[in-house]
Amino acid sequence: MKPMRAPRDIDLGGVLVDPFVRYLLLALVILLAIRFFVGRLGLRSMFANPPLAEAALYVCILVSLVAFWL
Repeated sequence: MKPMRAPRDIDLGGVLVDPFVRYLLLALVILLAIRFFVGRLGLRSMFANPPLAEAALYVCILVSLVAFWL
């Protein structure tokens, strides 16, 4: 089994961006897709506080991405 290597910094025009920013953006894209489908299915009314549920879902997605090194 090969050891895991740490992700490298991303170079954007001479500015080094931490790989965590990539996880933040990917989690946001996934959240937006889930929000779209939840809205289309009419499931937002199931939550007492939809913004809080979305924030919790975003954190869960972000933690999953970081934990599994996507």
